[in-house]
Amino acid sequence: MKNDNKKNIHLDGIKVSTTFSGIKKTPDNEHDVLLIEFDKPCSIAGVFTKSLTSSASVNQCRSNLSSSKQATARAIVVNSGNANAFTGKLGEETVSKISKFLSKLLKSNTNQIYTASTGVIGEQLDSDIIINSFKSMTSCNTQNWLQAAQAIKTTDTFPKIAIRTCKIENVNIDIVGIAKGSGMIAPDMATMLGFIFTNANLPSNILQKILKEANETSFNSITVDSDTSTSDTVLFSATRRAKHNLISKHTDRRLREFRNSLSSLMLELAKLIVKDGEGASKFVTINVTGARTKKSAKRIALSIANSPLVKTAIAGEDANWGRIIMAIGKSGELADRDNIKIYIGDELVTYKGMMYKNYSEVRATKHLKQSEVNLSIDVGVGKSCGKIYTCDLTHKYIEINADYRS
Repeated sequence: MKNDNKKNIHLDGIKVSTTFSGIKKTPDNEHDVLLIEFDKPCSIAGVFTKSLTSSASVNQCRSNLSSSKQATARAIVVNSGNANAFTGKLGEETVSKISKFLSKLLKSNTNQIYTASTGVIGEQLDSDIIINSFKSMTSCNTQNWLQAAQAIKTTDTFPKIAIRTCKIENVNIDIVGIAKGSGMIAPDMATMLGFIFTNANLPSNILQKILKEANETSFNSITVDSDTSTSDTVLFSATRRAKHNLISKHTDRRLREFRNSLSSLMLELAKLIVKDGEGASKFVTINVTGARTKKSAKRIALSIANSPLVKTAIAGEDANWGRIIMAIGKSGELADRDNIKIYIGDELVTYKGMMYKNYSEVRATKHLKQSEVNLSIDVGVGKSCGKIYTCDLTHKYIEINADYRS
């Protein structure tokens, strides 16, 4: 069940603080540092970018999670405006200094401090700015998740929050998630950050498995511009305050509702990122069926979603379906030309290797004029399917990224 009271949901054991440090250059001094503190060690899991030039924070989080089979966290620090990526050993030292300061303050181990950064790549992040910002933190007893989501934005035009409530063994469970992302978005994570919190009594190894599964159909099923970032991070924390019995397997039936709620929450956040795609005017769902395998279906859908020709045609509301045919062919995945069926909305476009005799470009164009566009493709070689969410490509995307550092 969705909870729309986004400002006031409260998870015991978590303190949420934000402040303006000056790292992110904005005219209205928007808050750009977020600190999440846990009063006791909580369970934590994470998924990260697969980029070979990952940021210092990503590397630190990975190291923390691998240091123990049951990793725990006492704090998460997030800054926007600087990605602390491709900053060499100095970037690693910055993360280390921040972690050491907080671990001393919270009387915890350094591997219980997690950091995340987003913004410009290749510029050094000053650890003193982050550390000094802790002194001016403003916190809210009601846990202002809207304020938290605002603090992690870069080119985002709106904060992204999702909330779910469910039950485990008749015990009420709350889940809240915030995310940021607008450009440099592609599967295998993207230039996005996501932070999810719950009161469920679950150990880290179970969180990790559940998170990885939900990630495949949410954050790993979106693309804005095909560019995979250096900084992608999704952290999932559990305070373990809920009074249900301990669960030792992620496949336990008692977790069914919880897993569904988490997947729903993550998909909502992922879709919000696509809807906020830089310069986007249309939200596009690409559904591929009839593929040989799920992996093949997803690759075909991505080939279509990442095609600049397809994306600009959608932006121009031009039913140039030949570009979809091109994108299917370049994917390298098996497809049967004479069995491919393409639908623009409900309009059948191709049939038996040719344009369908009753195809109406007028009806197809009418669908493309809507704010939400659906493309369905059956490639005719199997029974597997895959779905990708994307957006169109407009002149505004160029404007935003041409002036990103100005």
